[in-house]
Amino acid sequence: MSASSPPLVPPSTGSVPPKTGWLAGWTSQHTAWLLFAPPAFMVGVSWILQLLTDRRGGTPALPLALVGTTTGTLDLLWPVGLALIALAAVVWGLRRIGLRRALVALGAVWVLLWLGGSAAMLQRQLNRQGLLLHSSAAAPLTARVITSEFKPANLHSLGGTELVLQVSGLDIPRRLLINDPQATSLKPGDALALQLAPGRFSGLFVTGWLAPQPAASVAPASSTPAAPAAAS
Repeated sequence: MSASSPPLVPPSTGSVPPKTGWLAGWTSQHTAWLLFAPPAFMVGVSWILQLLTDRRGGTPALPLALVGTTTGTLDLLWPVGLALIALAAVVWGLRRIGLRRALVALGAVWVLLWLGGSAAMLQRQLNRQGLLLHSSAAAPLTARVITSEFKPANLHSLGGTELVLQVSGLDIPRRLLINDPQATSLKPGDALALQLAPGRFSGLFVTGWLAPQPAASVAPASSTPAAPAAAS
């Protein structure tokens, strides 16, 4: 008598639950929209704001930042930290709420990040509106150059001469980046006349600056004695 063969067991489908609700109709096209639509929206907002700035014309307002504000390489650290936090959140989500819910949460965070960046650009644009009108009635302030350093162009700015200034009436020294060839001749101890205006929401901006010109040398009077009058 031959032993009976064991019954065939259907392959396991795993522990992933079937898609329900709006996830049941999710396709690769929706995934493409989720990945590329938020960055495209932010690029569009940036283009529109730059177009409005170019049409308005005039000298752009320069932010007068606190010396303690991060700059240069330090500006690149916060995106790295944000990416590490997002990665840790994804790992936590995979362990706690499952793959599908973690992906939904990650998609929501992705959209909110791009919308937040677009809102930040709009806020920065609105913060600078009307600066020239406010600064026209304000008297210029005197600032003394503490340090002067050339900054190459990077992803955040066009570079130029970075000045650390002690502005009259302000306790904390301020940092000003000027992309102007005339600023390269400034050295510690020089004085500047700054036209300042407050932002609509926060911050101070320089709408005009002027370095005092050296006094023009006066031609000395001629020491040649006048010719005597001819005797009659």
